[in-house]
Amino acid sequence: MVDEIRLDEVMLNRVLSEVDINGESAHKVLFYLVSQLLEMGHRHRAEYRVILFNGDAEPDFDEDYATYLDKKAQKLDVNWNVEEE
Repeated sequence: MVDEIRLDEVMLNRVLSEVDINGESAHKVLFYLVSQLLEMGHRHRAEYRVILFNGDAEPDFDEDYATYLDKKAQKLDVNWNVEEE
């Protein structure tokens, strides 16, 4: 099974122009996220994984972090190295 997200292309383009450096609500992180989502939609035949990391921890290489993310996916109340966040 592949998880998917469905987004309106026109809406994404509008948001992208708003968060652009010259936009009404300029914001670098939002611009990056929206542009990445749009780009992923353009490549609609590709399969994607979203890989989170926290400091040096990455789920493919740190079993404790992978377990933490599994618990987050189950909506359990867990924290990961709060001092590093």
